[in-house]
Amino acid sequence: MRICDTYGAGFFFIPGTDTCLRIGGFVRADYTVNSNNGNATGPGGNGALNTSYFDQAYSTSVRLTLFTDARSNTEYGLLRAFGQFSAYRGAFSGSTSSQGLINSGAGQSPRASAISVERAFIQFAGFTFGFSASFFNFYQGDVQLSGNLAATARSTTVLAYTASFGSGFSATISLEDQMYRRYGNGDAYAVTAGTAVALVRPVSGLGGMTYAGQNIPDVVANLRVDQGWGSVQVMGALHQLRDFGYAQVGGPGTPATLRAGDKYGWAVGAGLRLNLDMLARGDVLWLQAVYSDGALDYAFGTANQGGDRGTISGAGNLAGVNATNNQIRDAIVNTALVNPAIQTTKAWSVAAGFRHFWTPALRSAIFGSYTHIDQPLASTLNDIKYYTVGVNTVWSPVRNLDLGVEVVYHNLSNRTQAGGIPVFNGIARASEGAWVGTFRAQRNF
Repeated sequence: MRICDTYGAGFFFIPGTDTCLRIGGFVRADYTVNSNNGNATGPGGNGALNTSYFDQAYSTSVRLTLFTDARSNTEYGLLRAFGQFSAYRGAFSGSTSSQGLINSGAGQSPRASAISVERAFIQFAGFTFGFSASFFNFYQGDVQLSGNLAATARSTTVLAYTASFGSGFSATISLEDQMYRRYGNGDAYAVTAGTAVALVRPVSGLGGMTYAGQNIPDVVANLRVDQGWGSVQVMGALHQLRDFGYAQVGGPGTPATLRAGDKYGWAVGAGLRLNLDMLARGDVLWLQAVYSDGALDYAFGTANQGGDRGTISGAGNLAGVNATNNQIRDAIVNTALVNPAIQTTKAWSVAAGFRHFWTPALRSAIFGSYTHIDQPLASTLNDIKYYTVGVNTVWSPVRNLDLGVEVVYHNLSNRTQAGGIPVFNGIARASEGAWVGTFRAQRNF
């Protein structure tokens, strides 16, 4: 076995070839305490930050992540194939789970297993093909143990080209699968005589638009510079809104017969990373801002899985009648108009994170984010303000072992379109908060 030092530490030549390979990954165990446990009743439970069946006062999860990185030089430049997957067992979050294994109900704390492909892409002559991080991504909650709803780590299938101009300057144009970026009405069971009999697509209306099949992918572009002092990126995205339909003939379960005309949502953003080695080696500051119109997931991502970022569990989670995910949409179809039309949700978010090394083996971070979501005035959906603030400290007593503690406060505020306080399950909920604490042990290799 020969060492390959062309691409950095850890690479070796695959015997009989000129391809360099690196194999790595990590094993992680998380222990999480949630102050707003989902099994609570009254003012502390069944709210927008949790669900009636999700978790008790704590949850646990374990994860094995493996990656392979194969590289070789060609006359056209670098040829690279990268793959990463995780085997996960832990709290059901709606994004990494096997729902068939869930036992829910009073007193239950669901656990599930899942194997997730997180990266699988080829890079050649400036092109990227496959499942990768979105080229809209910049700050992805990099200094955090948990994910960040306003700094998403979205992964998607891409067909992208990156042009490098030298001195760290580059530009990318990317076609990305928009199915990973949708907030629309989900399929529901048709009910006959009190019995659920089949999945049907709901019609669009003031409570949200139901997406039809996609015609074109999202178009994403960025301009960025990476140099010794840090990085800057500006990015934009175009997202097709295509209505399934808003009227039926023949009652529930029959196809929608009328549909609003297509519309295009969009998002723009900018981010800055500053390397602050003058304070301590490894110190870094991240800043990011995003505005979206009809493309909410670019500014606020509740399915925040991707790379090595964790999901949000126990606050703003995905599943259940009152979960945050079921209160937001990219758009509605206003059927009160003479010519029913798509009306879009507008949102903006900001996120920041700062990490400081006290010693080479001890580091801390402080981070926060804020998202403001304005849903269409004609809708029955709520406007939402969501913010988080958190701190963590990680100790590495030996190389490649991290022992960390993180505390995050989540707060969500709801308002109806008339400015009133919405009611969930008979309980008025103007604002709701939750403290989430996590202890993590992670062995990297």
